[in-house]
Order: sequence, then C-alpha cells, then structure tokens
Amino acid sequence: MSEFTIVFDVGGLYIKAAVLNQYGKVVPNTYAVYPSKSKENKDELLNHFVDLFKQQVSRIMEKQVQINGIGFAFPGPFDYEEGTCYIQGGDKFESIYGVNLRTELMQMLSQESFFAQKQSADFHIVFENDANLFALGELVSGKVKSTGKSICITIGAGLGSTFIENGEMVKYRDDVPNHGWMYAAPFRDSIVDDYISRRGFNRLKSELGIDLTLDIRDLMEAARQGDLLTASLFHSFGLMLGEMLIPFVQAFKPEALFIAGEIAKSHDLFIGGCRAALEGYELSIEISDEASMSTFIGVSKLLEQSKQILTSIE
Repeated sequence: MSEFTIVFDVGGLYIKAAVLNQYGKVVPNTYAVYPSKSKENKDELLNHFVDLFKQQVSRIMEKQVQINGIGFAFPGPFDYEEGTCYIQGGDKFESIYGVNLRTELMQMLSQESFFAQKQSADFHIVFENDANLFALGELVSGKVKSTGKSICITIGAGLGSTFIENGEMVKYRDDVPNHGWMYAAPFRDSIVDDYISRRGFNRLKSELGIDLTLDIRDLMEAARQGDLLTASLFHSFGLMLGEMLIPFVQAFKPEALFIAGEIAKSHDLFIGGCRAALEGYELSIEISDEASMSTFIGVSKLLEQSKQILTSIE
C-alpha cells in the first residue's frame, strides 16, 4: 500500500496544495491552487479545508492509498504546537481566531466514511509557520547552507521570517526578534507587517497615485516596458524592504538573505532598491520563485520529525 501526505501552503488569497509520496516528492498532477476563502465564517472555512483535503486525495490515481497526515503551512500569529489560530486585524482568517484547527478538523474528518479507510494508524495533522517551512525546505534541498547564518523571508499578505544558524532555526536569542518573527517589530509609524506586505505595497501605490485596481502582474508588465511611475513603485518598495532589514542584519550578521513569496516574482524590479539600502553590508541576496515547492518539502520533513518525537514518547 502506497503512503502519502497532503500538504497545504495557506495564504490570504490562495491555498496551494499538493500530495507528497513517502519520499517527500510531489506526486504528478496533484499540485493545485485554490481560493483561500479567508474572509468566510468559521464553518465555511472549516468545511473548505475538509473539501480541499478530499479533492487532493481524489487526485491520487493509485487504488491502495494510505494517508499519513496533513501538513499546513499557516501564517501567524498561530500556536503551531497546539494547532490554534490567533490571526486578527488583518482581514483574513479572523473567523477562526482562537479555534483549535487540529481538533476541529480531526472531528470533521472522522465523520467522513472514506477517511477511516485511508488514514494510517499514526495519522496526525501538523502546523508550522509558512516562513519556517520554506526555510526548512530550502535547508533540506541544500539551497540554504547548513553552516553559517541566513535569514529567510516570505512576502505576501504579511511578512514571514526565519533566522537560521548552522542548519538550525534561531527563535529565542537576543540577536533575533521573538520566535524569529519580524512582522511585529516597530517600523516607521507602525510595525513591519503594515509596510512589508501586500497592504504596504498598496499603500505605496496610493501615495504615488497609481490605480489601486491594478494587480501586481499589470504593474510588473508596465515597469518592464519602461513606465517610470510603476518602476519607481517597485524601487521604493525595495528601498523600504532594505531599510526594514538593516537592524536585523546588524544584530544577526547573516551571510545570506533568501526572499520568497508573491513579491519575489518582481525581484528584478525591486532588488536594486533593496541592495542600495543595504549597501555596505556583506550579504548575498537570493530569490526563490518556487517557494511553495520548498514549503512542501519543509512540511514533509516536519511530519517526519513529529512522528519521530511521537515514537520516542511512546
């Protein structure tokens, strides 16, 4: 019987999903992108997650299937060990604030007849910060060095961040923010997340008088075709990103910075501004255009580690 894991990379607008085989590889034809429905009520959201799980299982062509677990890359604030969401104030997933997703989803799945036939004896659901899983996947794949110091950030609806030293995540130390999370750190007249995020990008659009209905793909195309106003938008965002990073770079002294997320697709337009702001710091800047693939690898590794922990406890 073949063993599989269902993985979800949850964002404010979309949920990217895949099925992984027992070797942590994405099963062909199982990668899919779904709407996140992050503004729906609690019941709608929970039913949506269950429906996505069922859809992903249906993509597996083999008849004898065993599902070992589900892994969620989820933005914070979130109690990842307990499985409880604490997102509020960002116009996404607010209806599940304080909800233990692991408990709720297990209860709902246990009522599905197909689930009893396909779940493994040690089936479980794990959650982790999306930036942490991206970083873990980059480590496993060898893109992030197992020695030295690196910072990994993901920019989407909000900012995710992970600090890595000698192959380990650094979460509680004087030279990194608590949990390794930059998003809540003071920046300008607010916090980092209000600037280095989709809404921060939209704020810059508004300040420059750019049509707010234009999405990032339209703006990227215009900038690449030589439109000076949209080009200045991306350059300004890059400058702001670099400015935000300076205190973290000064404290942690990383050798490399890895950038992922939807904004990474426009790296050719903003990276110059970021480098200019960080001039004088010995720091290589790497871009990951396939963040979800690294995140999926990270989820697989997390499930493997959590099973080892459970086995050792037993």
